[in-house]
Amino acid sequence: MPLIKTATQQADLRVAGGYLQQVFDLLNKSIKPGISTEQLDQLATDKMTSLGTKPSFLHYFGYPKSTCISINDQVIHGIPAETTLKAGDIVTVDAGLWYKDVCVDAARTYKVGTVTPDAERLIRSTNQALAAGVAAAVPGNRIGAISHAVEQVANKHHLGIVRNYTGHGVGTAVHEEPSIPNYGKPGDGILIEPGMVLAIEPMLTLGGGEVITLSDGWTVITNDGSLAAQFEHTVLITNNGQEVIV
Repeated sequence: MPLIKTATQQADLRVAGGYLQQVFDLLNKSIKPGISTEQLDQLATDKMTSLGTKPSFLHYFGYPKSTCISINDQVIHGIPAETTLKAGDIVTVDAGLWYKDVCVDAARTYKVGTVTPDAERLIRSTNQALAAGVAAAVPGNRIGAISHAVEQVANKHHLGIVRNYTGHGVGTAVHEEPSIPNYGKPGDGILIEPGMVLAIEPMLTLGGGEVITLSDGWTVITNDGSLAAQFEHTVLITNNGQEVIV
């Protein structure tokens, strides 16, 4: 994977992260019962355009929208549509953008109104798993240290781990090496070194980790119908540790 080491590249990466955070801030204010996922996608698209950036997901391998929006048992790659959110739903938004020659990627799972205690636990624990994964992303560790940290949190809270999909490198492409599974041993994988940009993204469920891809070719749901959550940060590896870009 290409390393992002120059001051200019790293500065651009931080700007890109700030812009993507503005997109999520807007969506956070907009997610409420009655809004459609298509409307949310349009808000995100318009915001990215107004900031002078380009949505990195749009037309990527033929994907038709700027964001992936997944509701309840949808794990990832939900295609925005006329489906409206209702109170009690949980909804994951995964989005990325290009700024100049750098690319960032992030995901958040949101509550729509009041949700069940189990949904609260899932969201809270998946976010904790992300924090643990980020903390393990330091020079000298291997990628497996990130995977193991995520797995430990998932196991502690008795959550299913989606194994078919992983985190990945980012920064100079939407997806690049290395793959970052959400399970594994600390000694697995390549060494983490300064200049790497990693998209760390736990995908956990209230049930099992088995998934099915729907007939649209994109939307991935849990096999058992259980709720799923995803959180993702773009993380720059530095000489001393790591920096969360978005």
